[in-house]
Amino acid sequence: MGLWMKSCCQLTRVCACRFSTLYGQTAAALYAKAAGQNAQARQLYNASADTYYKANDAAAYDDWVRARNHWDYFYNRS
Repeated sequence: MGLWMKSCCQLTRVCACRFSTLYGQTAAALYAKAAGQNAQARQLYNASADTYYKANDAAAYDDWVRARNHWDYFYNRS
């Protein structure tokens, strides 16, 4: 179990205890479930943002290589 999952479970238990006194068991369980899903969604969003950044970085590098080769071809024509 990863570190984020452990902290998520601890957060879920804290939320369940806090909300059970305010709203009852059913609502507390739903709030706890929502907190867990929110933590998972945040992790997935960050992973997808990292992937988009890496893809953009690779595309920019490929464009730079293409432009360099294009320039080199015309510069070295004699």
